[in-house]
Amino acid sequence: MAAVALVWAAGAPADGVHERGSRTTAIVDHVADGDTIEVVVGGREEYIRFIGIDTPEVYDGVECGGRQASALMKRMVQPGDRVTLVRDPSQGNRDTYERLLRYVEFEGRDLGQRQVSKGWASVYVFDEDFARLGPYRRAAEGAEEANRGAWRRCGGF
Repeated sequence: MAAVALVWAAGAPADGVHERGSRTTAIVDHVADGDTIEVVVGGREEYIRFIGIDTPEVYDGVECGGRQASALMKRMVQPGDRVTLVRDPSQGNRDTYERLLRYVEFEGRDLGQRQVSKGWASVYVFDEDFARLGPYRRAAEGAEEANRGAWRRCGGF
């Protein structure tokens, strides 16, 4: 899997809608891939990069499992769905590509953790551990042990 370098702006100023540790409601515009969606939040369109996961690439060369990770995300959320964006105080506000860094919840489920548990995402720690690392690692262990997703199709990550 191609490595994605992210720069976490830990000292980035809050932009009003996205205070550290806050929960914000947003409307899904579209799914970009397995770990990125576009939403409308606070009257603005924003790309959201999921905290704590990395899925196989579908741009700049399709990696094994990339299409499946994107397809799963498209089944989990669709345009018009109302999601909750959760900021993690241990992480920066935006990455190098200016995407907001958030956990994304839909109908009470953490979509990033679900990608991991289904075997289409690996746990991704950049710089500092994130708050939900323990449950994400347990989800990854379960997916590997059950040979789900990329573990079955691609031999792992």
